[in-house]
Amino acid sequence: MSNIINKVRASRPGSGKQVKLNLVHIEFWSAVKVGFVIQLALAIANIVGFFVLWLVLNNTGLFGSLNGLLNGIVGGSSVDVGNQLSLPRVMSFAVGLSAFNIVVGTLLAAVSALIFNVIARIVGGVGVGFTNNQ
Repeated sequence: MSNIINKVRASRPGSGKQVKLNLVHIEFWSAVKVGFVIQLALAIANIVGFFVLWLVLNNTGLFGSLNGLLNGIVGGSSVDVGNQLSLPRVMSFAVGLSAFNIVVGTLLAAVSALIFNVIARIVGGVGVGFTNNQ
């Protein structure tokens, strides 16, 4: 039995060299670029999500049902939810919100990199382990 185990151990490649390093600095402009690209992808997803949500709500007739409910409560016919939540208004809101999120998210990525650099200078960084598995 031990002969089989020795053959299996011999056939397996040895484990790779392990290296432990400290992450002590994040490049400011790299963090800004990565933050911007991530926020841009989230903005596109946000705009598509608003469009799909509006299509679903419009095609299911929810706006008409909501008009009937609100007109029954208010007692008049002055409420038109479909007109207030038209596609151009919803998409304008989605684009504005996405632009705001891009700016704020990019700034947060930059500030986070600066804060990490200050803390890493004080405590010596974050330990990270790497393995070379070839």
